[in-house]
Amino acid sequence: MDMTFLFIALFAISLLTTLTVQGIKTLLDKTSTEYSSNVLAVVVSLVLSVAITIGYLIMTETAFNIKIAVELIALMYLSFLVATNGYDKVIQALKQIADKKTV
Repeated sequence: MDMTFLFIALFAISLLTTLTVQGIKTLLDKTSTEYSSNVLAVVVSLVLSVAITIGYLIMTETAFNIKIAVELIALMYLSFLVATNGYDKVIQALKQIADKKTV
């Protein structure tokens, strides 16, 4: 898994999380169920992170190893940040970190 996949997966997860959470909120509002939007967004983003990573591993026939486990944890954490703070803020922070490493 490389950084390109991480950014693409993060974008896909943020888009799918937004749409899925909005759909679930619409359904829950009809039943008068109380829920926390942030918790719902975090759970959806974590599930999508795992699903997209598993799909990537299957499609590329890549064996699961420690490096991929660390990247999956990073993807889950970043998707959590995206779900609660927004995609633009997270990408901006990642680019700033990458720029500091090249200096």
